[in-house]
Amino acid sequence: MSHEFRTPIGAIQSIARILQDRVDGPLTDEQAKQVGFIQTTSAEFADMVNDLLDLAKVESGRIEVSPDWFEMVDVFSALRGMFKPVLVNPDVTLIFEEPVNVPKLFSDDRKIAQILRNFISNALKFTLRGEVRVSARRYCDDTVRFAVADTGIGIAPEFHHALFQDYAQIDSPIQKRLRGTGLGLSLSKRLAELLGGEVSVESEAQKGSTFYVTIPIRVTASTS
Repeated sequence: MSHEFRTPIGAIQSIARILQDRVDGPLTDEQAKQVGFIQTTSAEFADMVNDLLDLAKVESGRIEVSPDWFEMVDVFSALRGMFKPVLVNPDVTLIFEEPVNVPKLFSDDRKIAQILRNFISNALKFTLRGEVRVSARRYCDDTVRFAVADTGIGIAPEFHHALFQDYAQIDSPIQKRLRGTGLGLSLSKRLAELLGGEVSVESEAQKGSTFYVTIPIRVTASTS
């Protein structure tokens, strides 16, 4: 299923990229707009398929934790490079702070990066101006807390309980304009739990949001 879904999506994205780069010649303004729409829609489709497949793996118990030692600065560096091409709004700045008192971690860096990637993507999507700030600090003796804070639209407290449920979406003008599966936060919660951690949120309407993931410094054998 993964192959059947991802192969045509990859082909669409590759063709759109060739057109956008004007490899076969110039585009009119209208053609450039249409190609941009194809790129955006195919990226949304790819995210949707990836979230659904990962969630299915988690639910069936077929996703594994592959722990190893790593430095958090390396994960931040990779995320910074990943998001650089998609920072198209000049009114929003993505900031990665230096980790504070964070030792080497023995965990699954790919799953941590996936959780943070979901948090950052949401923050950028719902922040029209200001900043998205990513941080990591020692939370207690054996855990580290990561935070993704934004200056976006915020979320009223009555919606907090549903945020990490499957297909949860908040009713807002921006939410109606921007499509998604509502699976990113649910998947992040389950990945955090696989690592022996948890997710949480602090937010108020029109006052921005901060999403947290707290994980053990060293994943245990029983966790993985």
